[in-house]
Amino acid sequence: MTQTLTEPHHRYPGTLADRFRDWRAARWMDRTMRRALTPPLPVDFGAFGKGSFVVPPTRITRPDRIFIGRGVTIHEGTWLSVVQAHADIVPTMTIGDGVRIGRFSHFACVGRIEIGEGAMISDKVLVCDAYHGYEDVTLLAQQQPMSRPRPVVIEAGACVAIGAIILPGVRIGRNAYVADWAVVSKSVPPGAIVAGNPATVRETLELGPARQVS
Repeated sequence: MTQTLTEPHHRYPGTLADRFRDWRAARWMDRTMRRALTPPLPVDFGAFGKGSFVVPPTRITRPDRIFIGRGVTIHEGTWLSVVQAHADIVPTMTIGDGVRIGRFSHFACVGRIEIGEGAMISDKVLVCDAYHGYEDVTLLAQQQPMSRPRPVVIEAGACVAIGAIILPGVRIGRNAYVADWAVVSKSVPPGAIVAGNPATVRETLELGPARQVS
């Protein structure tokens, strides 16, 4: 004799009012997340060059302080976070012509972040020009003020590989190469190859004349 197994019937916990409340909350969350992860219109940016494209879903704050050149591609999952954390500092993020930014990267700009033309940023890269303070041990982490920012510049033609972290005050020189998962706390000379934590120069290439992005 073959026994037929049936799934047990699970009732939704709570009353009909509870079900309706949870449905409304889920619907609100869905709408909120869709809105937050939909890229702003080109006219909302400080500048948005011809042929540039932002792939959704992408989180972008203060697009009016983000200036994007021509032919830029920003892939899905990227977070461009521009925050005015200090009354006397107006943050600015500049992305040059032909820049490519990979998936799930995070740019945290409190002061100035600049990416030169033709630079390539891989997936899961973190670039930040400030950090949450930690000096006051009487405050919770979320209550700590942001540090004073130090500009980060990634010069033209540089490549930042997957998982790398670029810390405040760093300048990545022209055509430099930051290896995967490197933590860069000091500036990198043009044409240098850096790797490790902390990142150190492993090799320096001889550079030819700079080429414009067509």
